[in-house]
Amino acid sequence: MRKFICFVIVINFLLIFTVGNSYCYAADSKIEMDWDYLAPFTSNRDIDTVSLHIVKKIYEKNNRSVYRGVTITRPYGSIDFTKQNQDSSAVGIGPVYMIRNEKELSGKLSAALDLSGGFILYDKVFPAGGRYYNFMWRVGPQFIYKTGENSSLNIGYMFMHVSNGGLGGHNPSYNAHGVSLGFMTQF
Repeated sequence: MRKFICFVIVINFLLIFTVGNSYCYAADSKIEMDWDYLAPFTSNRDIDTVSLHIVKKIYEKNNRSVYRGVTITRPYGSIDFTKQNQDSSAVGIGPVYMIRNEKELSGKLSAALDLSGGFILYDKVFPAGGRYYNFMWRVGPQFIYKTGENSSLNIGYMFMHVSNGGLGGHNPSYNAHGVSLGFMTQF
């Protein structure tokens, strides 16, 4: 199983960082950095999560865009596992893909709906009783303010679900929600 996970990691990172353009390549590719601070929905999952998502636009058509990149996440806190609070702090990293549906509201302001998902590997079993890997899904609205021709700021509200998909039998998933802040620029 460990060899398979290493293989999946290598393939994902190669896909993220492979040089090349698709036929639908967005010529004005920009780097976007988003920070999330998310708090749990339920009291038996007392885990706060801070994440950094670094993504690059790889496709754009009309008002829809596709991004790919990397997520670095730091969940900290505890969960009620086997009727006891157990530490569930960890650090994780993994590839992420994001789809954005954007609608212009005025010349500089637009609203968007973001949906992203990725495979995250953690430095320890996360959450308590879980595995070293999980899938992270995020969805939520964003307001994007264009500060210049090649830059913008955004603020949003995100819902997140983290789960190992039941792989290996036990799935201590958790859900969170909170604020997302970000900026986009062309380097």
